[in-house]
Amino acid sequence: MVAGRLPVHPGAPPSDVRSCAWSQRRAGTIGAVSAPRIGLVLGSGGLAGTAFHAGVLTALARDVGWDARDAEVVVGTSAGSTSAALLRAGFPPGDYVSRITGEAMSADGERLMRDIAPVSVSPPRRSGGWPAPASTALLRRALLRPGSVHPGALLAGALPLGATPNGDVAAAIGPLHAQGWPERSLWVCAVRMDTGARVVFGRDIDAPPASVAEAVTASCAIPAYFAPPVIDGVRYVDGGVRSLCNLDLMAGLGLDLVIVSAPMSSSAWVEPRRDVALRTWARAQLEREARRVRASGTPVLLLHPGAAARAAMAGGAMNATCRPAIARTVRDRALKDLGAENSALLQRLAAG
Repeated sequence: MVAGRLPVHPGAPPSDVRSCAWSQRRAGTIGAVSAPRIGLVLGSGGLAGTAFHAGVLTALARDVGWDARDAEVVVGTSAGSTSAALLRAGFPPGDYVSRITGEAMSADGERLMRDIAPVSVSPPRRSGGWPAPASTALLRRALLRPGSVHPGALLAGALPLGATPNGDVAAAIGPLHAQGWPERSLWVCAVRMDTGARVVFGRDIDAPPASVAEAVTASCAIPAYFAPPVIDGVRYVDGGVRSLCNLDLMAGLGLDLVIVSAPMSSSAWVEPRRDVALRTWARAQLEREARRVRASGTPVLLLHPGAAARAAMAGGAMNATCRPAIARTVRDRALKDLGAENSALLQRLAAG
């Protein structure tokens, strides 16, 4: 990949990302400053994660004045892929919380959602008989070539095959992208179940042909829960098994700023909660990927759940009843829970 160029899926036109310091950006004439080029990363997190993203996107629009539809590239993983696809369909960021809480939306939001049924999640199902590994091919590959399979992908292959249908995702996303992939970059992360390799739909030239709805369904296929969809003869599973946010994809793109909404992370490294191990691991993974992006010259703004958001999310990732409370809490608290470094980046964004 060449720095300053966004690789794209054959169905998505290229976007030029010029590497230039934010303070030095000029558009044609001296003194005329163009808008900063910002990347947006929306991570995994289940139904609670989509509510977290809703609060973040609405807060950025309401309190900072940044419309996430202007992002140069949007990376979505699992729950984040549904929010990303909605954004690239033109859904107003200021309506995300209202959509979850049932409050009135803008005219544009109402128009886009008019014929879209809300996504519901069926209780987990189990296939009959003795549970077998989801991918014996992946286990065999790991055995014959030690170290060749990512640990998360290996775990997904060892778990039983998910049997819960997830057709509601495709039914909701499909009509929003009936004309194909959006003009502006949308990268949807999933993992092949035969090799454990990450596939970035919308970016990878060698990715199999897939609609936005198919890519998002693949990205949302939680191991051992949802039935993995088949694309071009290959089963795909949740992109979060390799990375919860896939922030590392933003390294070397020459962006002025990357904003990350990370529902499974935490603003606190250690706290007395039952999910502390998962959130600490998620935070460590996110910080590691953020260092790589920063080393390439791009600042990163990390938005983790603060104490109030974590309390609202305590009902579980797939608990739909908690979503309104999560969305409202994050909308009102996310930007107030930033540390000094992130607050400085936020002020920079507000200044344009």
